[in-house]
Amino acid sequence: MKNTGIALAWIAGILLFGWLLFFLTRSLQVNVFIQAVNKTLAQAEDARHVEKEILGKTSLGNWRRFVGATGEVEGNALLFSMFDNGILILCIAFVPATGENAGKVEILPLNNHARAVFPYIHQGEIDIYRRRIEKELLP
Repeated sequence: MKNTGIALAWIAGILLFGWLLFFLTRSLQVNVFIQAVNKTLAQAEDARHVEKEILGKTSLGNWRRFVGATGEVEGNALLFSMFDNGILILCIAFVPATGENAGKVEILPLNNHARAVFPYIHQGEIDIYRRRIEKELLP
């Protein structure tokens, strides 16, 4: 009985420590994630980069602002994931606020695996995600 109580106390302590560690390092995790996204965009020779500030959360992902080559905020970006045949594909959707492409959704894959399988995803599936993103933009 005493050994069982000690074992349960150790397990509870480890779970509590893990939860506290996860909770207290959340801002660091977000910073590392955004740096990885911006590094991926730079490797793809895309002049845009995503800011760290969250504009809002949706069922699809997190909205953030993106900055263009000029250094000015050009619109919003949605970091989200889509599934194709049970495989997670990390994507970013850029929605320019002004200019000739205002309101048009551009979806780009973020990692090497996503870039490899993205051309094989049926265009209808991508259009479904594009319509869901456009629907979230409407008031």
